[in-house]
Amino acid sequence: MSNMSEDPSERALRYITTLEKALRQHSPLKESKMVGEASIMKVSDAIHRYLQDARFYFDNGKPTTSLASIAYAEGLLDALKFLNLTKTID
Repeated sequence: MSNMSEDPSERALRYITTLEKALRQHSPLKESKMVGEASIMKVSDAIHRYLQDARFYFDNGKPTTSLASIAYAEGLLDALKFLNLTKTID
């Protein structure tokens, strides 16, 4: 049985905090043999905008919408990681 709260506010805050930590640990690559820098930066920018949206909706009492926004951000960051388009920051 999962220990994670089903309360949308608690879950949204936990996901926001987790993504903020992940973004401090990973940086998008500036170039790749397969993907241009502009495309990588476009995805990175979208991640940050979805995170801002998640925080905005959370702060304005809309935790379910916040969860949707943070889920998009996490998915995009995962995609960059899976494609080896990020580097780990020490």
